Amino acid sequence: MELSRRPQGDTYTTPGHYRELEAQLRRQTRGTDVPTLFIYAFDPRTRIGPFVFCDRQLIPGAPQAVGSALYAAGFTNTRLVLQQRTPNVRPSAARIGGKRPEILMVSAMQIHSAPAYDLIRDAWTLEDQRPLILAGGAKAIYEPWDFFGLSEDGRVGADVVITGEEYVLLELLDRILEHKGSRETMRQGFERVRRAGLLDDIPGLVFRPDAPEGPPPYLVSTGVQRLVQDLDELPLPFDALGLFEPPHKRSTLAEAPLPAAQLKRLGRIMSTIVTHGCKFHCPYCPIPGYNQRTFRYRSPDRLTEEMAGIAARTGVTDFFGADDNFFNNRRAAEEILTGMARAKVGGRPFRDGIWFGTEATEFDVHKNQDLLPLARDAGLRAIWFGIEDLTAELVKKGQSPEKTREVFALLRRHDIAPMAMMMHHDGQPLWSWKGLTGLLNQVGFLRRAGAVTCQITLLTPSVGSRGYEQPYRDGIALKAVGGVPIEDYQLDGNHAVATSHAQPWKRQWNMLLGYAAFYNPMSALRELVTFDGLWKQRVILRSLGIVGLARSIWNGRQWLARLFRGPIERHDAEPRPKFRLVEVQPAFDPALPCGAA
Repeated sequence: MELSRRPQGDTYTTPGHYRELEAQLRRQTRGTDVPTLFIYAFDPRTRIGPFVFCDRQLIPGAPQAVGSALYAAGFTNTRLVLQQRTPNVRPSAARIGGKRPEILMVSAMQIHSAPAYDLIRDAWTLEDQRPLILAGGAKAIYEPWDFFGLSEDGRVGADVVITGEEYVLLELLDRILEHKGSRETMRQGFERVRRAGLLDDIPGLVFRPDAPEGPPPYLVSTGVQRLVQDLDELPLPFDALGLFEPPHKRSTLAEAPLPAAQLKRLGRIMSTIVTHGCKFHCPYCPIPGYNQRTFRYRSPDRLTEEMAGIAARTGVTDFFGADDNFFNNRRAAEEILTGMARAKVGGRPFRDGIWFGTEATEFDVHKNQDLLPLARDAGLRAIWFGIEDLTAELVKKGQSPEKTREVFALLRRHDIAPMAMMMHHDGQPLWSWKGLTGLLNQVGFLRRAGAVTCQITLLTPSVGSRGYEQPYRDGIALKAVGGVPIEDYQLDGNHAVATSHAQPWKRQWNMLLGYAAFYNPMSALRELVTFDGLWKQRVILRSLGIVGLARSIWNGRQWLARLFRGPIERHDAEPRPKFRLVEVQPAFDPALPCGAA
């Protein structure tokens, strides 16, 4: 299930071609109006764990990225909907400026796939008046076939699945606009280019080869996307800030989007892309494969311009860097932090005016610990660490108890919050007499070392990772519990869906006990009398964690009961694609510029 790589020399798009494509689309859309609806799918059944409130505070990066790309390319009549804040909007009832959407884009993570399918089914109720349906996001990248055959007769599904980033979307829209008739809709234009075979040279697409009159005989795949190497080519998100749907419970859209100045009504933390890529190759992680073993990053000037611009337009000053491993490359990290440390927002330096959190490995932060004072001046206030297992029995990526204690102490000295992320697996007992093998032993160690938060997930098959198939081959992946089949939303690391334990409920219970060892009233009281630069963060996050854990136990009570009662049914083979994929990617000719093959 791990994504393949493009041929050597064909990994990236031609430098500057993204902006050329963007300008070409602006010329093609001049004088036209293409109402476009983008919905970021969200399944409320995933709201478990001590962080159940975060989904209402974080504005994800996908809507910003796609909205900015569309607006800059001339698709200015676009509306962005976050289902976690506006859950009932239906494509069939949506109107943008009084018009039905001509394009519907649905983006979903794997755990949010069910509501994404529902949105597509709803759009199909419009029959001949339905929009061109594009599916994207993590689910689409790794399992595109699941967006087809969504009805009993097999007709319903996406028109095309985009398995890449913004560049792939723009190439698709450019090709449709280039060939569609002046009175044709975008969907009719898509059908025209599909029938003519004019999509086969756009890497990163999956679509059916025929008109949707039944189940597809197979699916056409144009191969793995080309990556935009220079992330500065991508547009700044300022235009997208004024495209979001205001929060409400109606099935229809509001007459106008939420003004950028009121964006805090949707969330107070903005997700932003700083770097892409990681040098580690953990078997449960799809990130290296997705990035084709590359590392990309933003320039300091571009990044600081984005953060300061968002803060000025919206008042949002908290940013989460959706980084795979921020300290993966020292030169890049130092350049970015230096630029941020010199920047100002609202006349104040980033140190005082910006709250920035990111992800990194303990190994890389330890190796670059001399950059931590600079990082604090840059506004860095929290680092999430994928420690997974302090004893390195699950995976080895340079972590150790000694290194954890040292790194956490350094972070606390500079008022940067260490956020630990752990992974409970079959080889780990709940508690051990000696050492740190047990889950509770490790949680206690992290609390004493100064971790501000602690996330505990259960080892789960991760789609797109090189270790995805193994739990199915080993017969430890659960297929049904208590007669109820396992669904995508349960593959979130919060459900015990892959364990060799004869009583899977014990793995689920262990996770809850681990959380309770960290998030409990006694630990919260200890934080109240521990005064340092992280006091406020610790008290707030520990208190929210206690409430979130209690709510999660209540929300997950039926799942835990089914695990306890059984019966437990396990897979006896790895999952197979819903439909056969036939790849038609043209051969790479190194004599041609990238994007022209």
